[in-house]
Amino acid sequence: MMSFVRSGPKILIIESDNEAALKRFISAHFVTMAIPEGIASFEDVISDMNQCQTLIILSENAKENINRFDMERCVIINEGAQNFLMFAINQGVSGLIKHVRKAPRIVVMKVIGNMDSTIESIADDFKGTIEPTNAIFGEHSEGTFICFTKANINKKIVFADLYKNAVITDVHFSEVIKSLDNHSLKYINRNMDKQEWYDLTIKIYDSYEAYKIQYDRLTYILDKLGAGIILREGWGEDAAKIFLIVGVYKVTLFTYMKPHEIKKILLALEYMENGERIVDYDLFYKKKKIHWDDVRIKTIKGKEALSLYYRKELYKLLDDENIVELRSMEDYIFSSR
Repeated sequence: MMSFVRSGPKILIIESDNEAALKRFISAHFVTMAIPEGIASFEDVISDMNQCQTLIILSENAKENINRFDMERCVIINEGAQNFLMFAINQGVSGLIKHVRKAPRIVVMKVIGNMDSTIESIADDFKGTIEPTNAIFGEHSEGTFICFTKANINKKIVFADLYKNAVITDVHFSEVIKSLDNHSLKYINRNMDKQEWYDLTIKIYDSYEAYKIQYDRLTYILDKLGAGIILREGWGEDAAKIFLIVGVYKVTLFTYMKPHEIKKILLALEYMENGERIVDYDLFYKKKKIHWDDVRIKTIKGKEALSLYYRKELYKLLDDENIVELRSMEDYIFSSR
């Protein structure tokens, strides 16, 4: 649920004596992504790609670094670099490829706490050097780039989200990403400064007792936001009124996000876009309930309107496919009542 490390898009640099024929072969056998108008730089292209895609750059001399980025000589395919090369060889078109090399692999790490001290720790551990992010791609033909961001890495990361400095290391990509994935909390705790971890309790109430879908919906969103770790969960009882005991499903969330930020997310999920309230998520920190009044905005009247406002803010943090999935779960909840 709490992700701190992911890979970036893959890059192949290919030298060919017949670039037109190679591009026709690629278009005929691979799903390609159209490069939107207005994109004219390497940084823009990287921002528009996801980690499963490969950027193929056609170059006059593939052995040298790419100093001038030409969009007309770039193709983005929805396929891994290794699969592309195997298919090209098996199809007998390897003659179109005079020389090929992969560009340095990219690792993106989410940082919580002090950015510069985290980067220094990682550069020291991987025997790397710290260089400007916007220059590092044009100055190295091998190695592994470790880029850093404060943004949510469970959604598409644009180049502008990356911190100004990155680390270049000779350590192999697979070893870097495995090590960072295993030890990311070490770097976070070492460089947290005054930032805290919060132990929160979320209580789920549903008069229709559709607890599984409400739980799945909640954890799906927390997962896509990289909000934290669920430490415990289970059934409990609460006294709604005198002599009235109601069932409740309790979730303990360990998170770096402040309690009021989690409350905004929960409030956004209580109501559907049509104004229908479908669940009640109560939040507690140190046994004290955080009320919706605690996140109220003066210009917004009523809980329903506030929920809709925070839902729009939540959508800004999600990818389009996440929003579609959330709406699908809510449609199921609504139709089953």
